[in-house]
Amino acid sequence: MAFVTTSPDGERPAYKAHPLWGRAIALTREAYRLSNAMRARDASTALTLRRAAVSVPAHVASALSATGSRRAEAALAARGALAEVARQARRDNSPAARSLESAVAELDASVLFDFAGEDGSFS
Repeated sequence: MAFVTTSPDGERPAYKAHPLWGRAIALTREAYRLSNAMRARDASTALTLRRAAVSVPAHVASALSATGSRRAEAALAARGALAEVARQARRDNSPAARSLESAVAELDASVLFDFAGEDGSFS
């Protein structure tokens, strides 16, 4: 199965130009590096970490592409996926895990800032 990275007219989707999506992809790569390092000692956690990490850019892309309540739902889903990435990273007591947790906290704050209303709520 081939993955389509461009639209039929040859243009990249608009969300791929957004800095938030780029940061989500970078976080996923960081999570994959950590999961590779921890796979031998905790394969289950490594797998769960990967699954949560790949959902982050997917939810961010959905939030960037949607409007109204769908945008809010996708943003909340992205924050949930970020929380799961942090939870799984905490299971590994390494500098790489702490770095990933820090990156998660920064991206979560950015998601909240970009998608929440002035009162901090998603509508």
